[in-house]
Amino acid sequence: MISNTKIISYLSNRGWILNSETTKFQFYSAPESFGFEDQYLLPVPFNTESTDYNRFLKNTLNILAEIYEVSIDELAAIIEDDSAIFSIRIEDNDTVDGKIGFDRFEELIEGVKELLLDTASFVISPSIQVNSKPPEAYKYLNHCRFLQTDIGSFIAKIELPFNTIIKENEVFTSEITATVINSKLRSVLSYVKESVFDSDGQFDQTHLDTNQENLNLNLLKDIERIYEKTKSSNIEFYFSDIEKSTTINTTNIFNGSLVKLSNLIQRIDEKLIDQGPETLIGRIISLKSKDPHGESNEIIFGTSLNNKQIKVKVKLISDYYKKAVDAHKDKRNIKVKGVLKKMKTQYKFVSVDEFSVPE
Repeated sequence: MISNTKIISYLSNRGWILNSETTKFQFYSAPESFGFEDQYLLPVPFNTESTDYNRFLKNTLNILAEIYEVSIDELAAIIEDDSAIFSIRIEDNDTVDGKIGFDRFEELIEGVKELLLDTASFVISPSIQVNSKPPEAYKYLNHCRFLQTDIGSFIAKIELPFNTIIKENEVFTSEITATVINSKLRSVLSYVKESVFDSDGQFDQTHLDTNQENLNLNLLKDIERIYEKTKSSNIEFYFSDIEKSTTINTTNIFNGSLVKLSNLIQRIDEKLIDQGPETLIGRIISLKSKDPHGESNEIIFGTSLNNKQIKVKVKLISDYYKKAVDAHKDKRNIKVKGVLKKMKTQYKFVSVDEFSVPE
């Protein structure tokens, strides 16, 4: 439902300032960045008892749509439905009239689906590679809706959930909302644009360590696939919600930029070669956590692999970490199932599918 408070939130988050008010309206001054010759004041009705309140609200919404050059449907999805908007604009000679070939459209739809699924999986199971998509990732995808496309180029618009709870709060685990997943997608796409496409193409260990929060092999391959399979050199990604709007514009991708992304993917793949699925049982040696309620807790445990004693490092989410603390206190074994990677001096689970304390 549209309300003046939601419209005011939308305005305030974009730099509009309350200027004055009457018995029926509050008037907001437009940001200087719009470049209006004279001061522009937007009326926002606030007297809910007025018989014209709803009509005035719709008028305000229409004016905002014209100012920000967006459709009423898009603005209503943000303000009325408490959703977010994610759009992908493909701009070339074949999409000038807003049409796109069926094969490119099919590849785009499949690419967007995997992009959204893998973003949700990355947030729910933070690791450089996610081997299976959790049920919550499909829950997030099921809340997404395609909107009517725009013309002038081909624009696919998706209505994303915003404050919807995707993963419920559990013991020692914070809930995950759709907002967090949307922010991660925006963050990864910005990283690819600024630190990959616009970089010198050198992805050393320092780069990988610095950008760890945006590195997920599944996601990077999804992005690469969208460009390659849709044969699109110029793609604009756009996000908008009640808080802000962000545009990530990528151009001339086939002129060397996509090669950089492919090189990054290959670099990560090389780091993951010496690894595979494994289930190990052992005894905890050490625990490390700055915030047990967070998602980046760490343990090291001793076990045997191929008749050889080894040490294994594991990052655990908070509910797993609590079980690990209890097991360590009671001097009990733990069981970890996931993808194991051989490092220089020890082994490391790069992803964890299951964690338990055997009886």
